[in-house]
Amino acid sequence: MEERDEASLIVAVRSGEGSAFEELIRPYEGRVYQAVLRIVRNEADAADVYQNAVMRAFEKLDAFRGDAAFGTWLYQIAVNAALMHLRSSKRSPIVSEEDLPRFNWMGGYARPVEDWSESAEDQAQRSQLRGSLRDALDALPDIDRTVVWLKDVLGLSHEEIAAATGSTVLAVRSRLHRAHLRLRERLAQRFGGER
Repeated sequence: MEERDEASLIVAVRSGEGSAFEELIRPYEGRVYQAVLRIVRNEADAADVYQNAVMRAFEKLDAFRGDAAFGTWLYQIAVNAALMHLRSSKRSPIVSEEDLPRFNWMGGYARPVEDWSESAEDQAQRSQLRGSLRDALDALPDIDRTVVWLKDVLGLSHEEIAAATGSTVLAVRSRLHRAHLRLRERLAQRFGGER
């Protein structure tokens, strides 16, 4: 079966071919879910928010004008849903960075295999660094943490982040710069380095 491009899939969904929507979102599922999970930091809530965002995208597909890429539009819906969930629930984080699911190339969950060649001391130092970084990220305001996650972990461009968060590219660059400075400062305080 021949793969269809996004434009033809959108046309197919709009004409009533429901299975085309699954094909349309498939390339984005893992990354969008990861973005939602990083924002809401609870697997059960992330699954609900993700499903709601996908349903909203399906329901609002007629409103998609194509000004941005479909993936960017989907990220915007998902990030907005996650941020609204945070505002309404104000829950504390439950999921640690190590517990975040990783997606393998087939779309399923995969856990990284531990490197047994590393010494116990190296593992302890890596764990301490990871914990310090997680604490520094958790101290950031929700939107700053989201922007850092979208840029540094998911690798979105400034333009894609601006579209996903409903902001301007200039605001994203500024927010990202300030967030990186805050992270650097907190980590320097933690490890006694220069500021």
